[in-house]
Amino acid sequence: MKILMILSISFWVLSADITLPSNFTTEFEQTITNENGKVINYKGNVYFKGIVETTTDDAGIEHSYTRSLFKWNYEEPSKKEVCTDGVQLTVIDHDLEQVANYLVDEAIDLKSILSRANEITSTDYQASYKDVEYLITLDDKKQLSKIVYVDNLDNHVKIVFSNMNYNGVLQSNRLECVAPKEYDRVKG
Repeated sequence: MKILMILSISFWVLSADITLPSNFTTEFEQTITNENGKVINYKGNVYFKGIVETTTDDAGIEHSYTRSLFKWNYEEPSKKEVCTDGVQLTVIDHDLEQVANYLVDEAIDLKSILSRANEITSTDYQASYKDVEYLITLDDKKQLSKIVYVDNLDNHVKIVFSNMNYNGVLQSNRLECVAPKEYDRVKG
């Protein structure tokens, strides 16, 4: 499940001239290389929407927070849907006809990572967060283009985003993971 650790990304306006949207859609290619040189390639689409919610405490003071909804739609090498709200993660594996639910406990917090980012070049930024070094690349429009890091299992991870669409119309149903009823349910 370490390939899914990037799922609880939170996006808003951040420091270091990195501006990320309140929602986006994009295609992605993810490459994971283990310490023995074995490479796994994934392809698909990502849908993201940040929702600002407000609560009122006992003293009548309003507090706002952002809830991030993500859906990673893996098309290759196997068909999977992965949805999260930053707290719970649902994985629908269509090849195995299986649904698993997990609590997110070691997710990558991109908002915190980017807030620590230092500019290397006009498009490349480096950040250190929780003992992991990240290289973040923006395209010529200053949109997220690539993230590279080594995870805590010593896998080299590279995620390349293409056809990025910032702040477009995003229907809520695109963020849902709905599994057929006949799929097995597995506790994660």
